Amino acid sequence: MQLEKAKETKQDMERCRLLAQRIAEELAPATAAVLNAETPALEKALHRAGVDANPFTVAARQADLLVVEDPAWVEMPAQLPGQVLLVFTGSNVAEGWAEELARRGYYRDFRWRSRGRAQQSALYCTVQPATAEMIAGYEKELDLLRDRMVRAERTCNEEAALIERLRSDLSLSRSHAKNLEKTLNEVTSSTFWKLTWPMRYVVSKSRQIWHTFPLFVLLGELRRDGISGVREHARARREYAALFPGNLLRADRFAPVELLVRQANDQPAGPKISIVVPLYNTPLDFLDEMLDSVVNQTYKNWELCCVDAGKDEAVGQHVQARAKADARIRYQKLEKNELIPGNTNKGFEMATGEYIALLDHDDLLHPCALWYAARAIAEQKADFVYTDEATFEGKPEHVVLYHFKPDFMLDNLRSNNYICHLTVFSRALMERAGGGERMEYNGSQDYELFLRLTEQAEKIVHIPHALYYWRSSPGSTAADISAKTYCIDAGIAALKAHYARCGIAVDDVSLIPGTPGYYKTDYTIEHPGRVSILIPTCDHIRDLELCVDSIYARTTYPDFELILIENNSKQPETFRAYERMQKEHPDNLKVVTWEGKGFNYSALNNFGEQYATGEYLLLLNNDTEVITPNWLEEMVMYAQQKRVGCVGAKLLYPDDTIQHAGIGFGIGGVAGHLHKYFPAASDGYMGRLNYVQDVYGDTAACLLIRREIYDEMNGLDESYAVAFNDVDFCVRVREAGYTNVFTPFAQLYHYESKSRGTEDNPEKQKRFQGEVLRFQARWGDLLAAGDPCTNPNFDIQREDFTLKILPLE
Repeated sequence: MQLEKAKETKQDMERCRLLAQRIAEELAPATAAVLNAETPALEKALHRAGVDANPFTVAARQADLLVVEDPAWVEMPAQLPGQVLLVFTGSNVAEGWAEELARRGYYRDFRWRSRGRAQQSALYCTVQPATAEMIAGYEKELDLLRDRMVRAERTCNEEAALIERLRSDLSLSRSHAKNLEKTLNEVTSSTFWKLTWPMRYVVSKSRQIWHTFPLFVLLGELRRDGISGVREHARARREYAALFPGNLLRADRFAPVELLVRQANDQPAGPKISIVVPLYNTPLDFLDEMLDSVVNQTYKNWELCCVDAGKDEAVGQHVQARAKADARIRYQKLEKNELIPGNTNKGFEMATGEYIALLDHDDLLHPCALWYAARAIAEQKADFVYTDEATFEGKPEHVVLYHFKPDFMLDNLRSNNYICHLTVFSRALMERAGGGERMEYNGSQDYELFLRLTEQAEKIVHIPHALYYWRSSPGSTAADISAKTYCIDAGIAALKAHYARCGIAVDDVSLIPGTPGYYKTDYTIEHPGRVSILIPTCDHIRDLELCVDSIYARTTYPDFELILIENNSKQPETFRAYERMQKEHPDNLKVVTWEGKGFNYSALNNFGEQYATGEYLLLLNNDTEVITPNWLEEMVMYAQQKRVGCVGAKLLYPDDTIQHAGIGFGIGGVAGHLHKYFPAASDGYMGRLNYVQDVYGDTAACLLIRREIYDEMNGLDESYAVAFNDVDFCVRVREAGYTNVFTPFAQLYHYESKSRGTEDNPEKQKRFQGEVLRFQARWGDLLAAGDPCTNPNFDIQREDFTLKILPLE
């Protein structure tokens, strides 16, 4: 409840900030009086925006602007300034005030419109507009209300249809379950079933004996592997018994004996790795399993540094007893508990290895974890290594969640601590990054450390195997980070410190609502620039009108232009609509005509770019509809960054399922849309539908890029007329050294491919296959390497993050 209240307060402050900025920029009052402010948020925001704002008093009646805030009717002052701004926060007082203001000779100024996340507001002034302008203004307001009502009704109808489908599915499922149960009862109660019970029992026991009786097992191995294979298995088992002494947690529960022995006999030329474990009243069975998981490592050049801040003496006695059997285990009792950051730093001081690994006291290492890390260090000169991880309940075989991560992706890390465990890094890197963990970030101390380490790392290597096992228990971060709300505040502070070190200006860092541990960064838009929106279009004028109207009605970004690229339209109403649109928006809408034949999306956009005047280009389909008013701000804040190339948005089908949330490279042999058909409200795999992340590519149905990069790439490749032109473009952008980004905070509907149709005839299918083969020939090496923005443990034939776990080699 407290977290929700803080979130609401923060949202109110943000709305006030945006409104104050608009007031300062568009109305530019030197002074302002605020009437009936329940909280001083707007007044303070106006001060920060450079406006001398004060509560309305007798002395403040000569202000340039009067701002009247909800939620209650107040008596209108006798003297009013030339401009009055009504702000609606909770209730609606517009009607009463508008009537009184009209009697005093004030008129609605329709040039001022409520936008985006700012508070709803209406401006009145004493200058009388023309009658036609007044009528047009009111009609436009009514159009907006009608549009909202239509959208609300459509959403209600879709939700009702969805509920009806779910009810129908549930009814069918129940009916099917009853039929199955009835059939099962008929079978089990039949005379034949009862008479054959002895036979079935004998068959079942025979199978069990065949798979467990030593002689039969040996015969099975001989048939499968031959005599040499059986001998190799026997040798490996003998060596395993000597190499892996852990008893409570055996290493062969995680990997085949042959693999374990092979790695143990093939040691990488890696450094000593010091595993730091802060202990605190650790349950002894958890402690034993953790110690076994370290002792059972196939890589042997390690030490375990246990620092104990707990009060349970049995823990220390247990570790010291194990240390007598293995000198690589070290133990230090701490004089006082300095929380996880301080205790971990004591472990760093205790460590003698060149590299350090972090392990929680109740978690487990896969037996191969350090071997893979040491190999990455020895062969790739890595100074920062991390692996995938698994969360288990009870026994490690009971994995409830696999977290398969991308390679190092900066925007992912700025959104959440996806690196987490297992992490191995060099001591030299830690010293270069400013030392160990910091007390002021307690709760997100690892996140803060990883941000500093990755800022300075020379070689970051990701090992795509689940080699760290989190134990999920009530109150643990593995189970639910919201159980530790202080972690969230520490994470936000860590990110702000990271941006300060990197010299990156940000307006705010906040928790993404409903997703503890995931953060949103609002970068300061230092290079606002004009956005030239390129929309190829051919007839289907209703789709285009919906697209254009939604842009003008909802977009809060102040500087954009629309370039409609006419492509062989036939219907007279299309050209009448063009004329009407140009008259309505003479300053920032133009229609240009492409003289080519057929449909070539690449050529159309390359042609339209010649007429653009903006610093940014937005490729946009004509069958889209803007949902989030600040969509361009959300995209420009990334496109302005020199390291970023393409920026894509979250696109939804009309039934509110995902159409685009980033492109996965190599899916289906070419590329596919990640999370396609997932519900819009879904978190996606590991929350990926909620946060900004690096992706291999974005669809050109809505793609923003700096014009200088578009020109550097020589635009879209016109040999890809319809399909894969955007994927090819994104690959070329990546190969040029830029990062492609997906943001879920810019959302549009996409009525996919309405205007160009589907691949429904032999000619189109032949063209599509030709584009597939051309793409595969051009990017074959990269396709074979896989998509570093996802993970090789996902099924490459699917877009839904279905697991297809790779075996250890």
